[in-house]
Amino acid sequence: MLGDTLGHWRFDEVGAAAGGSILSGVNFADVGANDAFVAGGNPLYSDDIPSTEIFDPITGRTLPNKFSLDASAASSQFAVAQDTSFDSSFTVEFFVKYIGAPPSYQSIMTRRETRDLGWQIDFDHGPGYVFGRIRSRWDTPAGAPDNVDDRDVDENFNFVVGPQGNQNAPKVFIDTGAKDELGADVGPQNTGNVSDYIYDTASPNPNELDVSLQGDGVNDDEDWHHVALTFDEDTGEVRFYFDHNLSQSRILSDSEGDGYTHPVADLLFGKLTNVEYGLLMDEVRLSNSILTPSNFLRVPLPEVGASVGYWRMEEEDAVDGGDIFLAENATSDLHGATFQNGQPRYSTDVPGAIIYDPLSGQSLTNTYSLDASIANSRLRVTDDASFNSSFTLEFFMKLEGEPGNWHAFARRQEAGDQRWQIDFDHGNKGSYGRGRTRWDTPDGDNANFVTGEQGWTNMPGDRRLLVDTDSGDGLPASYDDAVDWSLDGDGINDNPIWRHVAISFDEETQEISYYLDYQLSQSRLLTDSDASGYVHPAAPIDFGKLSNADYGLFLDEVRYTGEVLSPIQFLQVVDSPVAPAVELAITSVVYEPSAPSATVTWNSKPGYRYSLDYSTDLSNWLEILEEEIADDITFSYTDTDLEGGQGRLFYRVREYK
Repeated sequence: MLGDTLGHWRFDEVGAAAGGSILSGVNFADVGANDAFVAGGNPLYSDDIPSTEIFDPITGRTLPNKFSLDASAASSQFAVAQDTSFDSSFTVEFFVKYIGAPPSYQSIMTRRETRDLGWQIDFDHGPGYVFGRIRSRWDTPAGAPDNVDDRDVDENFNFVVGPQGNQNAPKVFIDTGAKDELGADVGPQNTGNVSDYIYDTASPNPNELDVSLQGDGVNDDEDWHHVALTFDEDTGEVRFYFDHNLSQSRILSDSEGDGYTHPVADLLFGKLTNVEYGLLMDEVRLSNSILTPSNFLRVPLPEVGASVGYWRMEEEDAVDGGDIFLAENATSDLHGATFQNGQPRYSTDVPGAIIYDPLSGQSLTNTYSLDASIANSRLRVTDDASFNSSFTLEFFMKLEGEPGNWHAFARRQEAGDQRWQIDFDHGNKGSYGRGRTRWDTPDGDNANFVTGEQGWTNMPGDRRLLVDTDSGDGLPASYDDAVDWSLDGDGINDNPIWRHVAISFDEETQEISYYLDYQLSQSRLLTDSDASGYVHPAAPIDFGKLSNADYGLFLDEVRYTGEVLSPIQFLQVVDSPVAPAVELAITSVVYEPSAPSATVTWNSKPGYRYSLDYSTDLSNWLEILEEEIADDITFSYTDTDLEGGQGRLFYRVREYK
């Protein structure tokens, strides 16, 4: 259940103008209830916004967006009065843009009764590579709150949930530019690449002991980011999301067994400290239920063209156990995947009987997968210039046996120093069993550049492609070999289930992202020291068993799209066909001669705008309804201004996002 939206503060009040003061934050979900009032400073309207439109998946509406909250002035903040409706499981989300550098661990949202009872979303000002994260901190007391946060006494003290990966964690603020001991600039400045920070705890240079001392105080990252925090009152689980991807989940300690006590406090957001730096927020929403990324507010996704290649293993002559000589490209007659080596076979072991493609809106019957269990069993797609762009590669995979090394499942390789691949991490301990992507570039900037799931020994079993313990319980904690986890177990995966794996590459920013089961594992930027750009390997794309080893391996629904996709655009297993979006069409015209009048009804999309025209000759058209917003899947309009004596009357409808 999605519950209710308790507050949605949009900063698009009637009469708003860029640079004008915001006198109150109207709750657009329920005007007059839970409106936000100014609690300090000088909050202003800004026309710097995440997008001119915001899509709300809960209502299905696309909302026009003109202004954001400029909280740059010291203490510019809003408060929403304490209400018992806040005391439940909840989701809070917003868009945020940091322009300047916070001087410390500054909060931008909080609900806090005392120092030892409350939660907040704040800026990580650690001296090392964690600097620039946005995160959540929670504190709960042991017994009654006493306004003293004590690590050795309180149930939860400085309990932090946020992006993982240290240097590689996604950041809301990056300000690169190394300095010498006198503070003069050294090397590249304002690159936006965290790799260009210099952090050395043994350095005599004070500017290398704290990366916040580097740069010029202005964010290299000019983008807006979406932040969401969820809390499950029943389990105590806190989840933190950054840009619609889960960053971390943790469960609060409940050593006293009395559950969570919500703070008796207002909800505050904005600049919660008496300092000045550029800070913008927009589309702040509080819900009394636990939402998932598919429910979060988002910028409407751009339309994506057809995939370059989509190899489904659903050929007409396919039979269980039969050899695969050609996997046809389901999107065109080009780029078929042909037999390359081993003995690739069809299998009826599939991730699901129905695959939903959000790009096309189609629900596809799925009968066969690629069984690549026999050594070297692989398919190849011939090299083509159409692969040389930003891209997303995704597939479902099932690993039954244990790879004996860093075996790849998909690869494009021109040479050892010019390639990318998706492979199995065979590290001796912590990273063992995870999936990852490795990149190498021939200029020497990137060698064995790895992006994958983070957490090492704390990485749970469901975030690994394989767990193989002596007990067979699927828990990494059960590994007991002190040197090499691969020596445990029987060579059979404890968790032989289908997984969805995806990588994306942005050619402009050179950002690589790795996803497992629709959750972002990590994003990293390739180094490009001479700013020459990325050169794609002049090589085919291979997928399947890319090693001379026998173990159970299945792949299905392999798709290569020439754009960076969002997880909500990835292929999905569904239980039943998803109803396709209805095309715009007039479905009925009901004429009432006594009025006279005509009621025109057409298919509509909530949040879209519609205009209606009429004509008597199909050449000259007159608008009778101008850009009215639909709030349902059908829209009706009654035309009461019919011209008497007209033998024919025609209507047409126009749709606007």
